[in-house]
Amino acid sequence: MGEGLLYLLIGTFALLATIDTTQRPNGTQGVLIRLSRTAPRELLLAAVALGLASFVTWQLLVAIRDPEHRRDRGRRFRALIRAEHLFSGVLHAVLVIEATKILFGFGGHTSSERTQKAWIARAFGVPLGRYAVGIVGAGILIYGIYQCYRAVTRNRDNRVNLTRTRLKPVLDALGIFGLLSRGAMFSLIGVYLIRAAWRLHAEYAVGVAGALASLRQQPYGGWALGTMAAGLLSYGLWQIVKEPFRLLRDS
Repeated sequence: MGEGLLYLLIGTFALLATIDTTQRPNGTQGVLIRLSRTAPRELLLAAVALGLASFVTWQLLVAIRDPEHRRDRGRRFRALIRAEHLFSGVLHAVLVIEATKILFGFGGHTSSERTQKAWIARAFGVPLGRYAVGIVGAGILIYGIYQCYRAVTRNRDNRVNLTRTRLKPVLDALGIFGLLSRGAMFSLIGVYLIRAAWRLHAEYAVGVAGALASLRQQPYGGWALGTMAAGLLSYGLWQIVKEPFRLLRDS
């Protein structure tokens, strides 16, 4: 639910940015900072931090104990999926730490994209750093393409049984649209990172906020950003609504 709530917020603020062109779409850190400045401030940010912490706990539980019993996928694929959950848990744990720092007034002063570009610039200064950045970009691009593959196949979430609800067609539509949008966003981030490595210039790299902002700069940019925002909202809603139908044992 924590990840779904985060994407709902990213999509909402991106949608607002299509209406008010003076606003810039927010990434993950930007959303947390914006929540800290929105009434009732601490309550909203604490709720998001708690939701993310719950999501991290679940991801680590799946990675370590494997309660979903993915034995039908074979040992190799099962280990790979558990590693994916572990990576997701660690990644979102960073967001929990960031939210906690902002909540207690110790963070939110430095742009995450600025920090990201600083680290990439440092990487370019070490041997083979350029290639490492390019490989990371390629990995993010492949992950984005994989999300699109999940959207157009039945591999959206085979550990969820939606046959028990009449909302299955709606949830399927939300999942397809949401995963396609999320995949397109990660693909954009990967392409920009590869471009930064190719041109040896950290300024070409972007995060979530930069990828969304780049859409608005294209022809019909308002429509492109609005479509992406609606897709991220769909993904967040899909993640939240489908959870009660999750299977925790082999069927």
